[in-house]
Amino acid sequence: MASIACPNCQTVAPEGTASCPGCGTPLSGATHAASSTPPPAAPPPSAPTFSAGSPKPQVKFDLASLGHVDRLVGGGTLVLFISLFLTWFSYAGFGISGLSAHGYLYVVFIVAIALLGLLAAEASGVWKVPASSALGRDQILLIGTTINFVLVLIAFLLKPGGYGFQGVGWSYGAFVALAGAVVAVFPLGWPIIQARRGK
Repeated sequence: MASIACPNCQTVAPEGTASCPGCGTPLSGATHAASSTPPPAAPPPSAPTFSAGSPKPQVKFDLASLGHVDRLVGGGTLVLFISLFLTWFSYAGFGISGLSAHGYLYVVFIVAIALLGLLAAEASGVWKVPASSALGRDQILLIGTTINFVLVLIAFLLKPGGYGFQGVGWSYGAFVALAGAVVAVFPLGWPIIQARRGK
């Protein structure tokens, strides 16, 4: 027996049916005859696919990818960064942080963030210093750690109020900062000092 497929919902109805039993669409003008087998259903919408040509990079922090010197530089710089918020000086029972005592230590704060960011980017494989850069990565690290060391040493020696001001003493934060600055700069600066002595 011949049948008609609804042009709207593809429901199959016997020939001569006035309206579709599924959706009510008039079938009198339908010219598409179908067999007793219902038409294949439309495929379900597929999930969005991403181009295989541009995979997202995997970001994985790998501390082992950094050398021994880089780990010393990073560790010392991290200790120095934290110490900026510790108590550097004490007076009459009150403590003051390095950043509060000496405003120029914000330079150390910024340089430390930049150095730690560089090392973290390299350990994560996100970014490296380009080979075409005017300064090599070791030179950048040396310049940054030297700036930090010099400023921390000055801040350590110059107590608030100067030497004539009595009662101001160093606190643990100043010693931690100085130690961190030395640890960060030493592995980069010592080989250069030894090379110049050998000349």
